[in-house]
Amino acid sequence: MVEALTPDYKLPRDTFKMVTEGRNSGLPHIVRVRYVQVGADLFALGGSGEADWVKNVRRNGQVRMRTETLAYSARAEVSQKDRDMVVDLFERKYGKGLVAQWYAGGSVCVKLVPVGAPEAMRKAKGEGDASMTFSNWRREGREYYGEVAMAFDSASEEYDVTIGRNFINTLIRQRSLEVLYRLLRKDDVVLEIGAGTGAEAVQVARRVAKVVATDISPAMVDLLRRKAVARRLSGKLDAVRVPAADIAEVRGMFPGGKARVAYSFNGALNCEPRLGEFAAELASIVVQGGYFVCSIRNTLCLAEILTYAALLRYSGMVKRKTQPMMVSVGGADIPSRYYSVGGFLDFFRGDFEVDSIVGLPALLPPAYLNDYYVRARRALRVLEGADRVLGGAFPFNRLGDQSLFVLRRK
Repeated sequence: MVEALTPDYKLPRDTFKMVTEGRNSGLPHIVRVRYVQVGADLFALGGSGEADWVKNVRRNGQVRMRTETLAYSARAEVSQKDRDMVVDLFERKYGKGLVAQWYAGGSVCVKLVPVGAPEAMRKAKGEGDASMTFSNWRREGREYYGEVAMAFDSASEEYDVTIGRNFINTLIRQRSLEVLYRLLRKDDVVLEIGAGTGAEAVQVARRVAKVVATDISPAMVDLLRRKAVARRLSGKLDAVRVPAADIAEVRGMFPGGKARVAYSFNGALNCEPRLGEFAAELASIVVQGGYFVCSIRNTLCLAEILTYAALLRYSGMVKRKTQPMMVSVGGADIPSRYYSVGGFLDFFRGDFEVDSIVGLPALLPPAYLNDYYVRARRALRVLEGADRVLGGAFPFNRLGDQSLFVLRRK
């Protein structure tokens, strides 16, 4: 029998992240909760019994408690008999005003008993906060695909939450899909490269016959398969683990071995070191006259340079000068190669021609600088309209954090 942990938890003072299993979807549901500790037990309060995480606890009493560096498995149960005691302890810890605001009336008390040993977690950092240099990474002799898969495995549980709360990431996703939707037909079987947890694949699958979504991360693929079931898209959304450069392995999943439309968003191809091989294999799948819609991160980003100039941080202005550069994903630092527009297109010129190029975003800063932009958004909001207008025009379509390409198969 698993024994409860000792009271000496390494938890933050005020809050921790709780991961419950969605009672209907089976997918991770993440909330940040306040807590108090009584002996070896922890207690959290839900604002009401209608909170999703409370309902999930009632259905499945197993949860995960996460800090920046540790994850604890725990048994959880609603324990209203302890509510008055816990409310009193909450008032002492957080103040009566906060408790009255958030937990008055129908609040629900949840008892948590951590079990087993904590699991070490890589401390999450921003994408632009990598601490390891490429030379040091290479000196350690790491296997590239394994490291990339491990990084995205680590990020998978919180990936949707992280992306969904980022204004610029959300804007990039919406505009990418707008371009893709104009090309789709209802009878298409569409190929996605670098699907992640399937935020785009789920939406695309509702408009076409099927999406074959590929990714290198086992955890991302597993989550996407569960999401397909939860969203009632079984039969319309297949998730396959395969590196981009080996994409021809999925040819048999398409009618006649051919797809009319393929896509890859948010710089997934920046993490593929065999881009030439990928381009050749993709050409063997996309039918003549078909499309490949993709975005890559550029070596020159005007908004990034201007943002760091305003912050008086010269190193940030030139961070893309040396390639490949290190980025942080799921707490791990991995190499990612950024490209100039011309340098990227060189891999595809033999089999594809350029239909259009859009800066994504053209005038707004990269998504990892989202917090700076959001704080100044009231003053800078006019840029959003200008970004949409100018994003497809030269030279702005080549100066964004990313460029979105629509390539047509010759």
